[in-house]
Amino acid sequence: MIDRLDHVVRFLALWVGVLSLLALTLVTVIDVTLRTVFNSPIHGGGDIAQFFLIIVVSASIAYSGRSGGQVVVELFENVASEAILRWVDVVIKFIGFLMLMVLSWHLVISGIDALEFGESSGTLQISYAPFMYTAAFGIFLYAVVLLVEIIQLMRGQSIEYGGD
Repeated sequence: MIDRLDHVVRFLALWVGVLSLLALTLVTVIDVTLRTVFNSPIHGGGDIAQFFLIIVVSASIAYSGRSGGQVVVELFENVASEAILRWVDVVIKFIGFLMLMVLSWHLVISGIDALEFGESSGTLQISYAPFMYTAAFGIFLYAVVLLVEIIQLMRGQSIEYGGD
């Protein structure tokens, strides 16, 4: 199960995330060049960069968790048994799972509200809703990663980290 999830997470991070990062870089370089050389920046360049950044983060958060790219503080490693550490991991991951589910749900609600109230970017007037849904999906995917890791830990299996 974790292998299939890794495949999805890796695909999103490497294709959606990387292509969005390249687009963000391109927009930024063109915007700075036009501003510096011609004193005429891209109209709405900041809005476009902001939206690409949301896509980059949303596509890569679950991959970061699966590849061990997030900060971990191991307080009990030297003083607790392996069984206790396993259950501490389960509890911590479950708390994280619950928090991520709440955050994802609130982002969906915020997206619905953005559509209803017409919330949009300042310059280009692009609706925030699709990007809130994108962030909600990325966070939900990371919650699924945590849930699968919890299942693995409860089955007595170890969790292998490390990206390609």
